[in-house]
Amino acid sequence: MSRVLGMLRDSMTAAMLGMSAGGVMDAFVFAFRLPDVARRMFGEGSFSISFIPVFAKLRNTAPTRAWQLVSVVLFWVFLLLTAFVLLGEIVSGIALLYFDQTSKVYLAAHLISLLLPYLILISMTAIAAATLQTIGHFSIAAAVPIILNVVWLFGIVVLAPLLTDDPAGRCYLLAACVLVAGVLQFAIQIPALYYCGWRFNLNFSEVTKEVKTVGKNAIPTMLGLMTTQLNLLVSSMVAWLLAGPEGTAIQWLGGIEHPLHTGAVSAIYFSERLFEFPQGLIGMALATAIYPLLNTHAVRKNFKAFADDFSLAIRLQFVLGIPAGAGLMLISYRITHLLYQRGVFTHADTTRTADMVFWFGTGVWAFCMIPVLVRAFYAIGDIRTPLRVSMSCCLLHFFLCLTLIIPFREVGIAMATSISAILQAATLMAVSAYSYKLLRLEPLTICAARAIAATTVMILSSGLMMKIIPGNDSMADLIHIVSAASVGVIVYGMTYKVLGGNEMSTIMKKK
Repeated sequence: MSRVLGMLRDSMTAAMLGMSAGGVMDAFVFAFRLPDVARRMFGEGSFSISFIPVFAKLRNTAPTRAWQLVSVVLFWVFLLLTAFVLLGEIVSGIALLYFDQTSKVYLAAHLISLLLPYLILISMTAIAAATLQTIGHFSIAAAVPIILNVVWLFGIVVLAPLLTDDPAGRCYLLAACVLVAGVLQFAIQIPALYYCGWRFNLNFSEVTKEVKTVGKNAIPTMLGLMTTQLNLLVSSMVAWLLAGPEGTAIQWLGGIEHPLHTGAVSAIYFSERLFEFPQGLIGMALATAIYPLLNTHAVRKNFKAFADDFSLAIRLQFVLGIPAGAGLMLISYRITHLLYQRGVFTHADTTRTADMVFWFGTGVWAFCMIPVLVRAFYAIGDIRTPLRVSMSCCLLHFFLCLTLIIPFREVGIAMATSISAILQAATLMAVSAYSYKLLRLEPLTICAARAIAATTVMILSSGLMMKIIPGNDSMADLIHIVSAASVGVIVYGMTYKVLGGNEMSTIMKKK
């Protein structure tokens, strides 16, 4: 439900604000990027890998101390992030004093100052949700992301038409909606936590050791898992700094022409939302399911079972991720046109976004695979290797961004992100195989070759199906996408089975 509402939210935001006109959407996306990265760090498994095992162990042995740990962690996260937010507010205030009201920095600084408190709210919300999930209460935690989408949509559908026609004013309105949603997302979980036994108790001395354990592991585990999100944050910053109206110059860089045009930050955001759909359905789903199993094998030192299940998970990522990425590349224009091109979102905006979706599609299999690979290292107690590989790939991504945007503009950012993800996945697989002997590369190579061959047949058949269907409107887009997907799934499944692949049947038989 959250995924569907999120797509609807983005579609209606695109219709209301567009992508290129005036750089307003660029400013909003840039301002929202940091809180969004924090949401993913705390809310999508990164922080929970260091927090949940400690909380779960305490809950089994000393329930009162477990709830004290929740209180203390919430307190420290609130304190540290409040200090960070105050620093950000000071910087934003200086920017507002220094830059003219017509500058793109002025609008972005205003929006950042409004949205920064959401960083605190969503991080505390994510910790509360992780706590509830650990003790088996899933419904409230699952409703949390839905609240943001509902409030955001209410702002677009109801408030914006009533209050303002000005694009900048509508951005301020959306920022206010995000803050309201943040308060609701945290508040809705407090009764559930209270019902489960939580009482706010800042007895630091009782849980000092556990807090240190969580803190010690939190940063490296989050950085190891968040490479793609950090790369997208860096990409947005690069695009923000180097984008401007076509034909204008960057004065602070000696008067060179802007290598990127207004709308580049928005193009990253809208295209990212599309490639993250298969990543969430395939990569994160399998990573979330496999981690407890791998952790159990590691604790029992049953490394044969670890290697078997780990290898199966990686093969499944090839089997599902390669065709998913290729399919996204095939329908990149159609799906972008269907979801976004309405209102003030123009044909040119569609083309720019679709080009980025195409190149992000080349790395989908790697985006899906990285969460599984990193969690395998964490299961065996190695948090340093994923961190080192992640930081190296982040530096490579930054270098590639600066290099590739000159000939390819914003498409170069998508290329850089996919290349760095592919190299990160390949490096982690190599270390798993050669240093830890947890992967055998020969069956993985055979599996990847089968998946590529079956995907080639799939793309040919789906592409032919799309060629013979006429039309260029939204209904035609929907027919193209549904027919291509239907034919593709059938052809791919049959071809892969004919080639000898049995991963899907294996997973279905596992008890």
